[in-house]
Amino acid sequence: MGRRRWWRGGAVAVLAAALAASVVASTGPGAVAQPMAADDRGEPVSVTLVSGDRVQLWGSDPAAPLRIEPAPRAHSVPFQDYWHDGDRYVVPGDAALLVGAGVLDRELFNVTGLIRQRYDDAHTAAVPLLVEYADAGARARAAVPAGATVRRALPEFNLTALDQDKDSAQNLYGALTRPTARSATGVRKVWLNKRVRATLDQSVPQVGAPTAWERGLTGAGVRVAVLDTGIDTDHPDLAGKTVVSKDFTGTGGVEDGHGHGTHIASIVTGTGAASGGKYRGVAPGVSLAVGKVLDDSGWGTDDGVLAGMRWAAAESGAKVVNMSLGSDPTDGQDPMSLAVNALSREYGTLFVIAAGNYGADRTVGSPAAADDALTVGSVSKQDEPSDFSSRGPRRGDGAAKPEISAPGGSIVAARPAGVPPLGEPVGDGYQRLDGTSMATPHVAGAAAILAQQHPDWTAPMLKSALVSSAHDVSAGVFEVGAGRLDVAGATATPVVATAAVSAYLPWPNAGTVERRTVTWTNTGGAPVTLALSAELVDEKGAAAPAGLVALTQDSVTVPAGGSAPVEVVVTGQEGRTGTYSGVLVASAGDVRTRTAISVYQQEQRFSFTPTLLDRTGAEPVDEFSSSAFVIDLESGDINSAASGQTITLPRGRYAVHAAVTTSAPGQESSYTTISHPELNLDRDVTQVFDARIGQPVIAEPDNPEARGGTHAMYAMSQVAECDCRFAFVTDADARFQPLYAATLPGTASDAYALGVARRATEPGLEMVADDGQEFDVNLQALFSLPPAEETTLTAVYGGSGTPEDLAGIDATGKLVVVEFDPYVGREEWLRRGVNIAKAGGKLAMFRFIDEGATPLPPGDPIEGEPVPTFYGDGSGTVDRLTDLVKEGETTVEYASRETTDLRYELIHGVERQVTAPVVYRPRTADLATMRAAYHDNAPNSAGFVAFGKLFGRYVGTGWFARTAGGRERVEYFTPTEWELSATTGPYVADETVTLEANRPPARIAWNKAVVGPSLRGTTKNFVPEDPHPWSWRNDGRINVKLPMYGDAAGRPRMVDTFSDASGSVTVYRDDVALGTVPVTDFSEYPVPDADSSYRVVADARQHNATWTLSTVVTAEWSFRSSAAGEGKALPMLTTRFDPAVDVRNQAPGNRRFSFPAYVERQDGPAKITSLKVDVSYDDGKTWRPADVRRDGRRWAVSVRHPANGHVSLRSTASDSDGNRLTQTVLRAYQLG
Repeated sequence: MGRRRWWRGGAVAVLAAALAASVVASTGPGAVAQPMAADDRGEPVSVTLVSGDRVQLWGSDPAAPLRIEPAPRAHSVPFQDYWHDGDRYVVPGDAALLVGAGVLDRELFNVTGLIRQRYDDAHTAAVPLLVEYADAGARARAAVPAGATVRRALPEFNLTALDQDKDSAQNLYGALTRPTARSATGVRKVWLNKRVRATLDQSVPQVGAPTAWERGLTGAGVRVAVLDTGIDTDHPDLAGKTVVSKDFTGTGGVEDGHGHGTHIASIVTGTGAASGGKYRGVAPGVSLAVGKVLDDSGWGTDDGVLAGMRWAAAESGAKVVNMSLGSDPTDGQDPMSLAVNALSREYGTLFVIAAGNYGADRTVGSPAAADDALTVGSVSKQDEPSDFSSRGPRRGDGAAKPEISAPGGSIVAARPAGVPPLGEPVGDGYQRLDGTSMATPHVAGAAAILAQQHPDWTAPMLKSALVSSAHDVSAGVFEVGAGRLDVAGATATPVVATAAVSAYLPWPNAGTVERRTVTWTNTGGAPVTLALSAELVDEKGAAAPAGLVALTQDSVTVPAGGSAPVEVVVTGQEGRTGTYSGVLVASAGDVRTRTAISVYQQEQRFSFTPTLLDRTGAEPVDEFSSSAFVIDLESGDINSAASGQTITLPRGRYAVHAAVTTSAPGQESSYTTISHPELNLDRDVTQVFDARIGQPVIAEPDNPEARGGTHAMYAMSQVAECDCRFAFVTDADARFQPLYAATLPGTASDAYALGVARRATEPGLEMVADDGQEFDVNLQALFSLPPAEETTLTAVYGGSGTPEDLAGIDATGKLVVVEFDPYVGREEWLRRGVNIAKAGGKLAMFRFIDEGATPLPPGDPIEGEPVPTFYGDGSGTVDRLTDLVKEGETTVEYASRETTDLRYELIHGVERQVTAPVVYRPRTADLATMRAAYHDNAPNSAGFVAFGKLFGRYVGTGWFARTAGGRERVEYFTPTEWELSATTGPYVADETVTLEANRPPARIAWNKAVVGPSLRGTTKNFVPEDPHPWSWRNDGRINVKLPMYGDAAGRPRMVDTFSDASGSVTVYRDDVALGTVPVTDFSEYPVPDADSSYRVVADARQHNATWTLSTVVTAEWSFRSSAAGEGKALPMLTTRFDPAVDVRNQAPGNRRFSFPAYVERQDGPAKITSLKVDVSYDDGKTWRPADVRRDGRRWAVSVRHPANGHVSLRSTASDSDGNRLTQTVLRAYQLG
């Protein structure tokens, strides 16, 4: 085998080396890349999915850049990147079919939803799961996956709550993506263990409670369970009310440190003792069972709520359960909704649940979507539907939800002592709040009153009595249910009707008949004859077609002490699909009942069956790496189908992207996307997607040295609902895995585009073997990057890498090739790498093979470090190498490099159709150039990634590439707008720049000292208010989030929860501490409208051995704020220093040294009245003043450097409005 010359130094490489020693001057005007003033994306957020794939997202809008770092797999898979109901989803191709089959909860792939629930990588190291088993036996037999811990067992629901460590996420996921293993586990479905959140003086009389009191009905003798944030047991209105309690949050008690639970409990049963009876609850005679299922931040998890629900129904003695909480909208088939049904039917307990506060149609959340829940919407005190109240119908089957409404706006009820108010304080012990949370306890209290009046009634009868007696408020069923709660009417009427009936008519449905029964029960002493009428309307308010709904009789006589049924007959009408709702009214004199009715006549549907053929003409055997993805071009709904699988879809316009993997012995797989860009589905369709028509998709520079790196193919479709492009992304190795694409012959659409992105660098790893013909081996580093070297190695076969297998070979100094099932677990991977190290091996190659294994139980502690390890998962070239070493030892040529010198970022695309090769080979001279400095003060490498704008969205390759820190180089880009990101040490910074060809190189400096606080731009919490200032006043709260590690350019960088940083942030109002949180976190505190003085004190300390500068950063901000600042940034100052340091963040010693300083205010330009700077050369033990003078819009700072050591800086700044900052950075830069 001939010796290869691996690294050839061309002109570009020489230029990069020449630039490495240059000094970067202070940022100035001209071609320097400056932060965009209107960049609303903020810092990137990373999320590890249940599949082990890592997603990094730069913003909450549909076009925000998104990076996918795929987990190891048998084959590369495409990724769905789409927008649904205001959230961004990323679904790997091998999960899409499982999501469609109901095995995986789609919310596991809701990236923005996971971030919003604080399940991102900065806040949790585990993926929280609810694993549903086929039956109790399967749950009992199930082994805990390696890397998972049991959070809570819920045997009553065949559920187990697991926290799956993100580093070993694929242990469980791998079993699910192999059908035989999935059946062996007994798993029915894996759900996200979602976080659940907490969603009188006029309202109590409004619902008629005083009339019931006059009849002696106060709920006495009835127990209501309140599942919430706990309760202030010492509040005068609730004294002696709690009979039994239990904590499900791990807090250790049920005391309310939030305020929501106390407010809810007092609406149910508060005595009004602290207000002279003014703020009395609906049922002041009720006793309470208090379950704390939400913590003192107002959040809980599904598993805690489920455990609380069972306790409330089975153990607490409660007749009624109030749940003023919930999560995202569902179809009622989620674990919490199903648990409501099961518990209601087993124990007869009525669950009264808030509909939610989304305000839009089809947004009733879980568990309010449950069939048996009494779901409560909100009306104002004028009986108008509240804007915030979630509307029906229920998702999926169009069932009537909510069933009833109650006052939920501006409700005054108890506030716990010593807890900051959530809303407007009223007196010493009350506060005013809005929400369906407030409406719900009105109904729960009313249910308790009815339970006192009728102690033999169970949940269905209580629900029917409340709903059928509701007061008509002239609003739609999907807004308010049957009407507004009327306690006086419910306790007075002798006749109770079925609460609601719904009919779902799946397609085809013309002429289909469904029958529902409404039953009236007469508790009085005389028969009652009721006249019946029902009127339904469509979602636009137009009358339903004649014949859709009919009653079998127009009157009914209900005997005294008896019941009488009437059938509601629903008949599907030709051409009149859609959702209809109305009320069945039964009346006789003063007796009147209301039953909510909904009908969903499903839209016309057609079948779609794809047949997929790979590039050899064969049908793919692996459904997880080859499947068709179907997008509704209007709504964005997505469905997936394997080859030969039939799915049914509504009539409409669709795009179909068929991803086909083609494997060949001894070679790497190729990936082809064949698309039908716009399919008008108006008939049953069977379509062949033949990968043999695929055209090459290539992007590469003219520099042969840059043959490494990755390329990504984006098949894109424009969706009307969000006015954004959905993408199906295939990311692959540019050297080994070719990409192909085509549109079906004769098809084209303005909604279609194809993009390709390429990051071209030198190859990081190369290996050549010879089995009679030289071949390159595709190497993927597993645990860490190996050290740089170029050598010839002997490769030897090591069986499965166990000590027994290795004992029979001489591994010393060799590449040891082993093969085993990857699903034995990541811990076992590490163990086998250590085994090879102990056997004397130099490098390891893992060939992963599917043997149907399941994760092994944890073994003895692993002692030692693994050798540098590569893996091949379905890799044809690794298979070929394995076959070769099985025949005996062989020689391989090997080279590795830890960092790269070259960088090309290329993007290209075509629109409407692909009928010819898509090839982009630009000349280096025609590209935009950037001179990039990667500052570092320790021997680290810097990571980089980029996304270019193409057809209105960002595209790029998902993997971070590495370059050496402490160097400068020239980089090349396709001329366009780019979102750039760089990691140095534990921090990530990003910048948006527009780069043009034929211009002098733009300049950018990453991680340049001085590193300190920066409040530039905006951030996001993935809530409706995004993007927003870092620290701001909103909705009566002070919100504080502090990026303490911004660089000299002012790019904000947050401290990661799992980094080696520590510290805290404390917020004071009028010198009284509102609270303290870790510096890694954000905080919010309710504050009064009145003008007050505030202080924010922050301390951040870095303990990473490779982060030797800005080791301690502290700041203290002083400012004033009032309601006039609502929705605005807080007037907080920062001092930014920009000394002329070199790429090692080092300045010359033993001389006078001057540098600029900038005082910036978060909310905009301000008149800075003073800046004082002190300098220290002994890490802050002693300080001396620096010379400071104003220099136009900045300040000039001058100091005298000693010969060596470190420079620490302390600044004090103030402005004309009285805002003040004291900021300290220890070891701001180094001397040499």
